[in-house]
Amino acid sequence: MTIDNPLRRDTVTVITRVLVGEDERGQDVYEDQERDVDHCNMQPVSSTEATDDRVQVVTRWRLAGPPDMGLTNMSKVRHGGVLYEVDGEPGVFGSFGGLLDHIEASLKVVTG
Repeated sequence: MTIDNPLRRDTVTVITRVLVGEDERGQDVYEDQERDVDHCNMQPVSSTEATDDRVQVVTRWRLAGPPDMGLTNMSKVRHGGVLYEVDGEPGVFGSFGGLLDHIEASLKVVTG
């Protein structure tokens, strides 16, 4: 029996950089692979603005999703047309009976 969580109604696109081979000089060649992940929750956390010589805005979000979504510190996440970087190492949380198992990650986007 699966219980739907009304807070997990967002779908995000996870972008993972994958090693696909080598070029003619022996250098690694990478490719971005995208996949949609359902049952996620995106929440805004904070936004800061630096106005030294230019305007720069750093916006942070919290992502919670299925524990098997394959998110790493090198992943990127697209949601609502915005591309976010994973900031730090995602954490996997377990629960008694598995009902509340999930992964959490801090996301950020820098503009300016």
